[in-house]
Amino acid sequence: MRKLFLALLPLTLLANCKAPAEQANPDRFHKPAPVDVAGANGPGNSKTQAPNAGEPMSPLNKDGTPKNSFPAGVVQRLNAIVLRSKTAVDAWDKLRPGLQAAIKAKDDGRVQASVAALADLHKQAASAKADLGKEGQALLDAGQYYDTVIFSGMAKFATKVEDELARNLKSSQDAVTR
Repeated sequence: MRKLFLALLPLTLLANCKAPAEQANPDRFHKPAPVDVAGANGPGNSKTQAPNAGEPMSPLNKDGTPKNSFPAGVVQRLNAIVLRSKTAVDAWDKLRPGLQAAIKAKDDGRVQASVAALADLHKQAASAKADLGKEGQALLDAGQYYDTVIFSGMAKFATKVEDELARNLKSSQDAVTR
């Protein structure tokens, strides 16, 4: 039986193979027309609108050259805020081994001091995240062009730092209460 199966297997594979021309499906490359949904092809679709150079929200100056990523002075404020988040997470990276060792050794005094320091770092990170949110709102309210990709990266970093410190603070406080 096995020999019969092995003898017929190549024949069935050959019977199922078709020439490449027969396999081609012309409909596979057909792109349907866009559905008539609000904004799909209308004036609200940014892909159908060329940016009007020189307008406040346009990424281009009047002469067609690209604008700076942010209005003057904003980059320094944003970088200072992101640096506060980075400083907090870097301090946590230095504090973590001591806290873990204190928890293992059940040294309550060192654990309490480390958790208090972590709580301060979390406050710094939360403050930086809130300040970045205020700066973002100010950018929106100004109605000027700014690079949303760069800003969203900064906001994502500040949010992740605050979330990580909050998670570690909670788990450290839970370890203290055990």
